[in-house]
Amino acid sequence: MSLARFFTKPRWQSKDESVRRAAVAADKEPELIEALPRLAREDTDAGVRIAAMKRLADPGLTQAMASDDRDEGVRVAARNLWAELLSGTHAEAPSLADRLRLLRAQDDPRLIEQIATSAPEAQLRLAALQRIDRQALILDRATADADPEVRLAALGRIDDEGQLARIVERTRKTDKTINRLAAERLENLRVDRGDVEAIAQRARLLCERLERVLREGDGSDEAADIATAWAGIADKAPPAFVARYRNARELFELSRNPEAVARLRRRAEDRVRIEEQIGALERLLTDHQGGQQRDELMQRYDELAELHAAYAEDVDDSSAGLSVRFARLGAQIAALEPLPRDEPTIASATNAEDSDRLAAEAERTARAKAAKAARQQQIEALTDELQAAIEATASAMQTGKTAEAHIHHASIGRLRRQIGSVPASLRERLADVESEYAKIAEWQRWSDNARRRQLCDELELLPQAGLHPDALATRVREIQAEWTHLDQIEARSVHATEGMARHFRALCRKAIEPAKPYFEKRDELRKQGTKETSELISAARTAAAAEEPDLRALSTLRRQLADALRSLDRVDPRERKNLAAEIKAALALVDERVSAQNTEVETAKNALIERASALGEVADTRTAISQARDLQKLWQKAGNGKRSRDQAQWKTFRAAVDAVFGRADNERAERSAQERKALETAAGLCAELETLAAGDAPPERAAVQRIESAWRELSTADAALRQRFQSAQAKLAELGRRIEKQRHRAQFDIWLSHYELCRQLERSAIDGDGYRAAESGLPTLTLAADELRARVEQVLEGHEAEFGDRELLRDCVLEIEQLAGLEPPAEDRQRRMDLQLEKLSARMRGVHAPAPDVALQNLLGEWLQLGPIATGDAALETRFKRALDAALETLG
Repeated sequence: MSLARFFTKPRWQSKDESVRRAAVAADKEPELIEALPRLAREDTDAGVRIAAMKRLADPGLTQAMASDDRDEGVRVAARNLWAELLSGTHAEAPSLADRLRLLRAQDDPRLIEQIATSAPEAQLRLAALQRIDRQALILDRATADADPEVRLAALGRIDDEGQLARIVERTRKTDKTINRLAAERLENLRVDRGDVEAIAQRARLLCERLERVLREGDGSDEAADIATAWAGIADKAPPAFVARYRNARELFELSRNPEAVARLRRRAEDRVRIEEQIGALERLLTDHQGGQQRDELMQRYDELAELHAAYAEDVDDSSAGLSVRFARLGAQIAALEPLPRDEPTIASATNAEDSDRLAAEAERTARAKAAKAARQQQIEALTDELQAAIEATASAMQTGKTAEAHIHHASIGRLRRQIGSVPASLRERLADVESEYAKIAEWQRWSDNARRRQLCDELELLPQAGLHPDALATRVREIQAEWTHLDQIEARSVHATEGMARHFRALCRKAIEPAKPYFEKRDELRKQGTKETSELISAARTAAAAEEPDLRALSTLRRQLADALRSLDRVDPRERKNLAAEIKAALALVDERVSAQNTEVETAKNALIERASALGEVADTRTAISQARDLQKLWQKAGNGKRSRDQAQWKTFRAAVDAVFGRADNERAERSAQERKALETAAGLCAELETLAAGDAPPERAAVQRIESAWRELSTADAALRQRFQSAQAKLAELGRRIEKQRHRAQFDIWLSHYELCRQLERSAIDGDGYRAAESGLPTLTLAADELRARVEQVLEGHEAEFGDRELLRDCVLEIEQLAGLEPPAEDRQRRMDLQLEKLSARMRGVHAPAPDVALQNLLGEWLQLGPIATGDAALETRFKRALDAALETLG
């Protein structure tokens, strides 16, 4: 008869939802892995479905569960997992190509927004961004996305001025490219809308760019861009900027036209020549008393008139002043009276007075000749200087050094005034230089005045710019420096722009006015800083002068003094030099006392090092370790000295202490090796005992005693090994009980085998020969052998078997079920109770009940004596076999 078997289901098939959830989330059984899709769709518990879904991380299944699952919590979890898979933040996410393909099929705005913000790949974020319409998120991506292409794409989606302004503010210090593009886009929108301030700002910038091109030269491409940009605002720009742009454009076009430049150069040369001749005639007119005749002046004036007539054909502002000067000169010459000729006096001198007069005249003539010769030498030297100045001016203009050109041109003017009339050899070259200089000076004067107006405009806006006062003051100084530089490069006095200069100075004062409270407050703070620094210096001197200074306090004071020395900008600038000297002196005092203290610390630590080195001679390791720990405490109490020396001493001290602990480590290692060896031996004994307990035959008692004796000698303290050994002992004891049980129930198993063969014979399943053949193969029956043999012989002799009394057979089965501890069917419970009452009554009468195994033997004999069970009572025989099997398990 087979024994009962108990089967245990896998955890993922458990009825407990928590067990199923844990198994689905972590177990690795192949059957579980194969069943995960079904569990994710069909399991009754929502937690199990979520665990299976997360374990699979399948995009198709997850997307389906996000919309079709019956539980809201599962749908939420599925949506979150689907978002992680599609955005690529999940470890099992599909490839980028698959995610891009899946994204095209999505229409959930929240999912697309999550991908646009959390996807690790810029390509995927960009694809998601293209499908987003929520402006707040687009603005966030334009400023916060890690990839510049995504930020640029987001910026391209924004057309709202308010949002562009926020982008400009957010990216002011973080993303210069986005900041610049957003500012340009914002300005373009304002210009397109017709915003007056934006148009004026755009016009100002374009004018400044064109003026810079004029100053730097060679900017055709940039000038073309400026012209294109100006065309967009030409009909909206303020009139002042329109005129300013037109003038700059005309100058630029003129600079690009060689013929016009040549015409201007010739006109400048003519003007210089006319001015020189007018100047010469004016000087001759002044010296008319010296002998110059009216007719000669008129002749030269007439020659000049032809040149002036050709020059005056082109009427402009510059020719008008020259014509007035020319006409005034003609009127002065015409008003002259002819002078009488002087009679020679030297030849007619005949007396002594005439001789004296002649001698004096001769002396004056000699002095005049000497003065004329000296003047001639001076003029020659000045002429050389003038030639050098002309060439230097030309070279400076050719190389674009305008400031040097102004300086050299001023030298030319000074030398021409000293020489008077320019030598003929230099006139042509001077005319060329003057013509070129006039053009450059005019252009620069116009450009510099425009720049001065820009500086004034900027000064007017500075108070409203919201700058930090220091930044405001710095900008004002920069503007003042640029203004001064403009005056210097033009090489002219400030009176040329005195009105604009006064306005400029007033604007400077107005611009700096809002910052005055800040500077006054800073002055107060600097006074406070000066006071605190002085108090710190005093405290440091006092601490350094103490008889027993606190080294830690001195170190703190030294650090504070060093910080104060590095932050002298917080004190009054007029006191900085003196305070710096006092701080350095205080630092020297503190360093001196700290050095003395460091020496004491060094001496104390050297003594500790000597004591630590002597620990190697202590025989007892525990004593040495205790002393080493005491020395470590003393080392901490010794304090800190000079850092470099402390580190060197610490290395020496630590080496000595480590040697002590190293010796302890070696001893500990030896003990550990012995313990490991003992553990290995104990493990071997456990394994040996486990081998004996795993066998089917009873082990030799001597072997078991040897193992247990060796185990007691080891006396291991390892809890795991002790438990293992006890487990092996328990298994060995169980083996003994099992063998004893098998021995004890062997006779019952033999009886059962013979009984089964007898029943086959009684049911005619086998004949007599078959019975005898089968019986010969069975062990000899000793239990109820006579009763069984009687029944078999009855069948073999051909007698018809008489069925046993069913009630008696049932009573026998009830007795066996009672021995096995089995509950009878409901209809037999009363009968069993009656039987129990009979037994109780017998015990009360003094009849002793037999032992359970004897009682079972008696019942089996009685069962055979009662005769076979009728054919219709097969259920009773099944109860008999089940009760017998249970009784054997109980009594074994």
